[in-house]
Amino acid sequence: MNIRIILFLITTSLLVISKLASNYTNVSPFIALVIVSAYFIENKQHLLIMVFISQLISDIYFGFHSSNFFVYLSYFIMISIIYIHQVELSLVSSLIKSIHSNIIFFFVSNIGHFLTFNNTYSLTELTRLFIQGIPFGLNLFYSTIFFVLVIHAILAVSKIQPACVRSARKIN
Repeated sequence: MNIRIILFLITTSLLVISKLASNYTNVSPFIALVIVSAYFIENKQHLLIMVFISQLISDIYFGFHSSNFFVYLSYFIMISIIYIHQVELSLVSSLIKSIHSNIIFFFVSNIGHFLTFNNTYSLTELTRLFIQGIPFGLNLFYSTIFFVLVIHAILAVSKIQPACVRSARKIN
């Protein structure tokens, strides 16, 4: 079987498990997997497909909500930015991507919540919503950092390397 198909199936399975293993609002293991998976999945569209399949399965399991569009949008923006700044696998790079990804998810999902669930649309209401979301955003950030650290520890112990490093070693 082609290594890309195996990688696609394994990554998609891990993403689905990370979405279904926690409650609907805890997306930090999912975000951490997306960040690290970008080092192994060379094509941005392939990772987007995996993420959207995983999110769709999660939505089928947990239920669809009117603000789900903004969750998909946040993942799209997140992955686009991750691939713009693609560098070699490193813990520091992953932690920086964690900061970017959490900020994107926090802002886009809060704006989505504001647009779909509010009766009044004002700057005061939007500000109130963002202030109320700060504890969620901080918990999401801390737990994403934790999961990135765990994934990097597993990769370091298992000595698994991203595709770009493996292909460079074959050339040398």
